[in-house]
Amino acid sequence: MSTITIEVPRELAERLSPYREKLPQILELGLAHLESVSPRSDDIRERTLRVLKATGLVRMPNPSPLPRRRHTPINVPGKPLSELIIEQRGKL
Repeated sequence: MSTITIEVPRELAERLSPYREKLPQILELGLAHLESVSPRSDDIRERTLRVLKATGLVRMPNPSPLPRRRHTPINVPGKPLSELIIEQRGKL
């Protein structure tokens, strides 16, 4: 068992005094209620990802172990490809 010291307003301390022996149960019930009413956004995200992955309809991306590198374009003689495409469109 662990000991936790907290500061509470005097009025609350007076209200809790008769329940001193039951404080661990009261805290446990209150915490369970808080967790059930407002789950953390991280939990919701993780549960959603688990469900999507379990369906098999969505493939989860694997994080890339290596950083992506930029490649410089290759200089090719002749007309740019964009101009060739525009010319071909005109012939249709």
